[in-house]
Amino acid sequence: MPSVPRPRFQSPGATPPGGYYEYELNGEVVRDRSNIRIALLVERLRTKHGLPSIGGGMRYVMEYMCPKMPDGFCTAPSSNPPIRAADVKLATIPLFAKPIATSDVIEERISKCVACKEHRTSGFCMDCTNLLDWVYGSFGSRRPRLPADHITGVCQCDKTLVVAGSSVADPSAEGKYPENCWHTKLEAKP
Repeated sequence: MPSVPRPRFQSPGATPPGGYYEYELNGEVVRDRSNIRIALLVERLRTKHGLPSIGGGMRYVMEYMCPKMPDGFCTAPSSNPPIRAADVKLATIPLFAKPIATSDVIEERISKCVACKEHRTSGFCMDCTNLLDWVYGSFGSRRPRLPADHITGVCQCDKTLVVAGSSVADPSAEGKYPENCWHTKLEAKP
């Protein structure tokens, strides 16, 4: 029986939308802008978990990232529905008027979000699209700049920018979130 070909980037040297290569294994995420460095990080992570790296680290990066990429970026069709930046901005705007969580809570939420399968950075580079400056300006001085802000993207559950959603004390966002999401923990409180 013939094996199913593994998904690959259409152009081997292509940089993914958003500018970062990414790979996750057992809840640990590695990210880098360089395809050489990400391949090494992936090989180290796989070795740490007792797994081989057959064919090099980029093979695993492409297998991990392709299902999340827009159609046409990889050799296999994507199950990742397109998300328009204008729609994300419209969904995010109501968050700016709400009370802000403390920095430690924001950072904890961001760390959970970036490790979540519903977190999407493809097409939403926070720095190169000026989305991060838009969020900071919209919150004004109420929301501090945090180092983790730069690695955030969009929550595919509620179609808001993670940097904004994680900042709000009680986002009351509408969406179907994964069981381990911090949103579901808020909903469970009496």
